[in-house]
Amino acid sequence: MSELVLARDEAAFLAAFLGRIVGWDDRAAVRVQARGRVVGVYAPSPLDVLAFVALPLASEVAEETDETVSAGRLRDIVGDVSRLPDASDVRLPDPVTGSASLAVLPPRSTWLQGERGIAGDISPIVDDAVAEFRRTVPRSGSLNAELVAEAAWDAPGWGGVPMRALHAARLLGFLNHPGARIETSTISGWKRLVTPAGQIFVRNVAGPVKLSLVPNPR
Repeated sequence: MSELVLARDEAAFLAAFLGRIVGWDDRAAVRVQARGRVVGVYAPSPLDVLAFVALPLASEVAEETDETVSAGRLRDIVGDVSRLPDASDVRLPDPVTGSASLAVLPPRSTWLQGERGIAGDISPIVDDAVAEFRRTVPRSGSLNAELVAEAAWDAPGWGGVPMRALHAARLLGFLNHPGARIETSTISGWKRLVTPAGQIFVRNVAGPVKLSLVPNPR
């Protein structure tokens, strides 16, 4: 069983991130990768995008880790660590089978830089899209609701990144600070939104979009 050493602030941040993922789906799994003194956590979202956060570790891992575990169980473990005054060991729970979206991760090769801006540039765009969605869906009827959702969230947003990626970033708290610097980038088959709090990846592959406007509080 792998162990990571997280300081209190990093543990609290990770627990909050996992809490939002579990708020969408209490059976969700996340993929945890660690090497050296850095840990990265990939998580799926209902908007068919991949969220990612990277955090420094208080001490170097003994060996590289790449495990898929329950988001809920990991949240509980990390949450306990976040209440301690100093850095502490986080023992990863037993591996589980994750969603298909965790099987293929974004490439680590060089990405082509896109647009640069601040988080405040995105908020009005997302607000307008959500408001339009809420106006349109009640008039569309249940048979067309899925088509309306796909059209709304697949539409290009800031920097050419699909609206679903921007919306997911907003829901995950990645855009909470209006002045935070953000940027987009692309690579074959992928688009990426980079923020100081985390990243959102979206594959350029057509597929159904599951909609969740607001994660359930936990």
